[in-house]
Amino acid sequence: MGGDVDAHWARFAKGLQSRQNNRLHEIEVLCWILKVGAVYPVFQPILEMHTGAIVAFEGLIRGPEQSQLHTPEQLLRVARSAGLLAEFNMLCVHKIAEYYAQSGLSQRLFINLMPQALIEGYADFCKASQFMKSCGFDLSQITIEITETQSILDRQLFRTRLQPLRDAGFRVALDDLGEGFSSLQLWSELRPDFVKVDMHLVQGVSESPVKRHFLRSLQQIAEGCESPLIAEGVETAADFCILRDLGIANAQGFFIGSGVKVPSPVVPQHVQVLSESSRL
Repeated sequence: MGGDVDAHWARFAKGLQSRQNNRLHEIEVLCWILKVGAVYPVFQPILEMHTGAIVAFEGLIRGPEQSQLHTPEQLLRVARSAGLLAEFNMLCVHKIAEYYAQSGLSQRLFINLMPQALIEGYADFCKASQFMKSCGFDLSQITIEITETQSILDRQLFRTRLQPLRDAGFRVALDDLGEGFSSLQLWSELRPDFVKVDMHLVQGVSESPVKRHFLRSLQQIAEGCESPLIAEGVETAADFCILRDLGIANAQGFFIGSGVKVPSPVVPQHVQVLSESSRL
């Protein structure tokens, strides 16, 4: 998977012209990545707290490891500056779906989708949904994770684009709740199937009564809206236990598992112990 991408990159890099203008150099690399599809996914597990089982994976994208566009942050920054955000996002959708289908797993798959990409590339995403079906997916197995929600300028148009996808079976998750004030309003408007809580509210919750108060309130809203929470950025046993005891439905983070090329539903032993202790 990643090895094929890196081999392509090695051949391309040999012929890459040295440019004093770093921005033009990065755009040239991005255009090559889009042309040959030189990205690969890794999959991070999502744990359901009350069962202690891995119930989903989030697909995360990577560029060639030896290039300056390896991380998703680097890729997104250049795609945005080059006006190629929709094209890049659609490439990610295809790659994540393709490789996850090869795993043969039945757990839910979360795929990130930026609002701009859905609005500008709606027809392309409809084609991508047909590709997912051809890979053997039931569309209800796929959750569209809406990222960068603060960038939604026309919410009515966005909801218009999103509704047919929901009608086709896709589930919807709202990402990074707590990153901005507008996310609560969007929660009430979209009524997502899942809500991801930003790691700012999650990390250190075991040491912060204020964060516990916020999360307790969000949990009450989630129960009323029937939108289960997913706590992002869980990295310590102490935070994991607090989230579990608060009744947060799901957790994701390095404590549970990092992003890997070959996803596995096996729960790490240290997580099993803490999950089982809550059911004693």
